[in-house]
Amino acid sequence: MGQRPGEGSALERVGFIGLGNMGRPMAVNLAKAGFPMTVLDLDPAPVAELVALGAHAATHPRELAERSDIICSVVMNDRQTLEVVLGGDGVLAGAAAGSLIVLHSTISVATCQEVAAAAAPKGVRVLDAAVSGAEERSRLGTLSLMIGGDEADVQRAWPLFETVGSELFHMGALGMGQATKQCNNLMSLVNIHVVEEALRLATALGIDEHKMREVAAASTGDSWALRNIDQMRALSGLHGEGLAHMGRFGRKDIALASKLAASIGQAVPITDFVFEQTKHA
Repeated sequence: MGQRPGEGSALERVGFIGLGNMGRPMAVNLAKAGFPMTVLDLDPAPVAELVALGAHAATHPRELAERSDIICSVVMNDRQTLEVVLGGDGVLAGAAAGSLIVLHSTISVATCQEVAAAAAPKGVRVLDAAVSGAEERSRLGTLSLMIGGDEADVQRAWPLFETVGSELFHMGALGMGQATKQCNNLMSLVNIHVVEEALRLATALGIDEHKMREVAAASTGDSWALRNIDQMRALSGLHGEGLAHMGRFGRKDIALASKLAASIGQAVPITDFVFEQTKHA
């Protein structure tokens, strides 16, 4: 077992909540790197995979926190984050003073601050460390991490970050990692909707989609969204050949960016327009 925070140089005990498409490979890489692990997920299959790598399976977030020095959360959204951290059997019910919570999920800045405010009286520290790169880069351990929080906490978690990612950016105070991720998501998601719309227009005009994509890739229309449009269609449920409207794709993340802008009085008319389109899709 690892030692408690500040007790030498041994690897700290890591608790990992959320073993989905992004979280499972991250946890696997941490386990393979030798971190003592405790894991929790509703799906028994990834839990069993981590147990086979030497991890302990927790029955609830409180138990996981009791067995961990650094607790990583990769659940789906703000509601689940607040539930696993602040709930009756949540992380804060079991976390010892000196523990560190790392919020990897894409959530609001306000949720990060709410978690930190609740953790502070217990002497528990909080970082946000949003991730980007999709499942393949998570498997390879080459994710981009956008981190917010105190420098000392960032340095403490750096061995974990280096294990799961290759592009690490400390963006400032708590919440700035999430703010950065939302700005990054905004660039890609709006572009994805524009690429899909342009390809639908080209098809309606009688232009072969594959030729249109070939032309755009060799011209000013080239972008990450264009090069990955098939993957984005698959994620949105649009499988196979042909075109279909992306509909509500990315609505959660576009909404986060829109609300973040509104919270500081920053006008983002294009963002708001795209959000309205996904809202009514």
